[in-house]
Amino acid sequence: MRVIGSRGNAPGQFVKPRSVTVDRDDNVYVCDMTGRIQKFDSDGNYLLHWQMPEIERGRPKGMALDHEGNIVVVEPHYSRINHFTPEGRLLSQWGRHGPERGELSFPRAVAIAPDGSAFVSEFQIVERLQKFSPAREAVQIEIRGAGHKPCEFNRAEGLSLDDAGNLYVADSCNHRVQVFDGNGAFLREHGSPGTARGQFSYPYDVRVDGKGWQYVCEFGNSRVTVLDADDQVLEIIGGAGSAPGQFNNPWSLALDSRGNLYVADSQNHRVQKLICREPVPMFHAFNLVR
Repeated sequence: MRVIGSRGNAPGQFVKPRSVTVDRDDNVYVCDMTGRIQKFDSDGNYLLHWQMPEIERGRPKGMALDHEGNIVVVEPHYSRINHFTPEGRLLSQWGRHGPERGELSFPRAVAIAPDGSAFVSEFQIVERLQKFSPAREAVQIEIRGAGHKPCEFNRAEGLSLDDAGNLYVADSCNHRVQVFDGNGAFLREHGSPGTARGQFSYPYDVRVDGKGWQYVCEFGNSRVTVLDADDQVLEIIGGAGSAPGQFNNPWSLALDSRGNLYVADSQNHRVQKLICREPVPMFHAFNLVR
């Protein structure tokens, strides 16, 4: 099976890839523990890379595409968020460290709405979700609190917006996904700790496609669970291992314009691409590319 990358520091190789995103042309961007952002075409061919400006305090984790097509990279240990052109030119940085409203404390993920507003998850000093205005001058929503009740978090990791503007939060150490509307109102949650269908072990990322189907990356179970818009499991992909189609602590997901799924397979030091076939009734199938 074809995978993208292998273990190493050379161009096209990875050391624990932690985040992945896809641009409007279906190019793929990956950040890893070297502090590099590497760019590949949709066939997995290496194109270019750039280095994050600072890595002494820690490495980047969390990527997204903004409303203008730029690459967004989160730096948890610097409590800031960066916007780069697809060629790696730094356009802007924002965020100041702290636990107060409008500050950032170890941000983990970001999701950018079509109007440019930004949802950010945080953990450690404060367990929180904030929504920043497009100009970042105001916080429109703050949901904070450590715990396991609705609207509480325990290391919220990945974020994803659906076409209706609802926000999906991979609440990793609560082993669940919480769903909010665009105004921060709690809608529902699903998942519980375990290995059975519909259960999760440390969901580190979630992505939602145009049909409302959810793709949940489970760090602990080393698999990807696919659910429909009603939170019913359609498919479980992978399991622990190093063979093609298996994963070792996957961290992040990305969907391209064709519905293909990219998985940052961290401890296998690679990215795997799963190709979406035309769905048949009650089933959604993927092939790994050779």
